[in-house]
Amino acid sequence: MSKKLLLPILLIGLMVSCTNKVNRSTDIEHVVIIGIDGMSPNGIQKAKTPTLDSMIQSGAATMHARSVLPSSSSPNWASMIMGADTEQHGATSNGWEKFDHQLPPVVVTENGTFPTIFTLFKDQQPEAHVGAIYDWDGFGRLFEKSDVDFDIDGDHEDKTTQEAVSYIKEHRPKFTFVHLDHVDHAGHSQGHGSPEYYKSVEKADSLIAKIVNSTKDAGIFEKTMFIISADHGGLGFGHGGESLAEMEIPFIMYGAGIKKGYKIEETVYQYDNAPTVAYAMGLQMPQAWMGRPVRGAFIGNEAPKLIYKRKEQISQPKILPDAGHFEPAGGVFKADSVAVVMQNPNNMGEIRYTIGNTVPTFENSQVYQDTFYLKETNIIKAGIFQNERLVSTVAEGNFRIISKAKQDPVKFEVFQVSGIEKLPVFTTLNPVHEGYVTEFSHKQALSEDMPQEQVAVVFESYLEVTEEGTYNFFTNSDDGSKLYVNGAEIVDNDGDHGVMERSGTLELSGGRHLVRVEFFNGGGGYHLDIKYSGPNTPKQIIPADRLFREK
Repeated sequence: MSKKLLLPILLIGLMVSCTNKVNRSTDIEHVVIIGIDGMSPNGIQKAKTPTLDSMIQSGAATMHARSVLPSSSSPNWASMIMGADTEQHGATSNGWEKFDHQLPPVVVTENGTFPTIFTLFKDQQPEAHVGAIYDWDGFGRLFEKSDVDFDIDGDHEDKTTQEAVSYIKEHRPKFTFVHLDHVDHAGHSQGHGSPEYYKSVEKADSLIAKIVNSTKDAGIFEKTMFIISADHGGLGFGHGGESLAEMEIPFIMYGAGIKKGYKIEETVYQYDNAPTVAYAMGLQMPQAWMGRPVRGAFIGNEAPKLIYKRKEQISQPKILPDAGHFEPAGGVFKADSVAVVMQNPNNMGEIRYTIGNTVPTFENSQVYQDTFYLKETNIIKAGIFQNERLVSTVAEGNFRIISKAKQDPVKFEVFQVSGIEKLPVFTTLNPVHEGYVTEFSHKQALSEDMPQEQVAVVFESYLEVTEEGTYNFFTNSDDGSKLYVNGAEIVDNDGDHGVMERSGTLELSGGRHLVRVEFFNGGGGYHLDIKYSGPNTPKQIIPADRLFREK
């Protein structure tokens, strides 16, 4: 081979070999990830968090990183350590198990699982000491035990932190992953945004300080890079949906090799976490990983030039009455008419709305000026407009209006089921309570005087169809649910998971059809709403005026 050909080849080889190296002024020899289950950006912004505030000021951060869907724990912890989304690794719900799941991973290791960041250390740096310490035992099933040198379920945030501190001091590990669960518990039990929730974030801040200090005691602080993040946020008493409150998470980089005071403007996704660790430690990433390192945060790297930038979030209008979290505004009303009120939470723009299923545009909508009244079941859609353009997401209200004389059309039965993780066989159980309610909803069936955890509920009612054609049915639930029409299963949304919507389709003739909904709540926050759509029927909560006790 001639020298003329050899030189370009050598240069190309050098460039390729350097693509996975970090151009930094301080060598990174250790990485510590601290993941706080359920910690939202709002939690950091409103709680007293001196440690996190200092990390943000002296490191790199964004409060706009994104979870993967569904915004539940298992899919997101898996994505965090696997550098890929649910469609790659297959952990699509909290019901996922290594040999009990629906979607197989696209690639597997010799152990039959999708490769994690732990796998990369074991295969490429086998001499590195790697540890996983976690508060939630479910995290431990997401990686191969043989990939780590230290594996412990702390079973409590204080014990988990102490185990992490002791481990770091004793072993000075190359990579440590710490998972803390108590913030998520506060969100489920007391509500996201509650004083108790913010107190739990403050405790997380103090525990993070202990872990950081342990690296100082171990003499490795100056060579350690820290990443602080979360699996998801939350809304009300739960999570699992698509709202920003559930989907946005903090992403903080701090310590060795990281720029000081760098505001991360580039997009950061849950699956970018593991690639960022791999990049920092010189590990080759698998082709199956889809995440990218957050390169701009490292010393010596230029910030990326962004052609498309993050859109400033303009809050959607608030339609009243508010039906609660995870459900459209409005509700069901036994009345002749219902008042509709809207509020603009922004200091800009105007509210424009439509009545019906049409998304508002400047041409087809009208300006909201004052309270107006609906006399029949209908849908309201509204947005914030500025300079004749829609600049917010669209808010929706489902108003279901029925006669005061109409009987509650939905029969329900409540069953107490200990240790429930999926829908039971109801023929083997006896109900502890039964009656009739207005709609397929948890709100009336699981009233305050009824058990609300470790329970299952069956609803039945006849749906009147006025037009023959194809109908879609949707269950949106936390935890699992199923829907049957005339005895046939149409929607399977079973399993232990956060708020998640699933759907199914069938052809229906005109007339009344028996709809059966099964639902359970294992523990914590819970939710259920049932929607449908069909010919000339926009997607909406099945209205009570279409439901009947008898065929």
